[in-house]
Amino acid sequence: MPPQKASTSQPKADASEKQKSKDRDWLTTAELATKIGWREHALRDAMRGKELPGVRRTSFGYHIEASSVDEISKVLGAPPPKPNSPKRLPARATAPPRP
Repeated sequence: MPPQKASTSQPKADASEKQKSKDRDWLTTAELATKIGWREHALRDAMRGKELPGVRRTSFGYHIEASSVDEISKVLGAPPPKPNSPKRLPARATAPPRP
């Protein structure tokens, strides 16, 4: 078998080097959720099946126009309450004594 050649492609960028493009005029669902105070999955569930101003469904998710954040926030209203905390005990907590 011939020896394998070293890859000539550029090394991948570190996370610190990656940067979102500042010149785009649209948001991801995560960015919109952060701006309006929702959790991302709750926001996606609320958006599903609705015609919201400035929101297009694409093959990879949602394309949300940055200029329509206020309108979307008004249509969706207040974020739903967070679900109950997990029933597991924290790692250092001890179980209550059994009767």
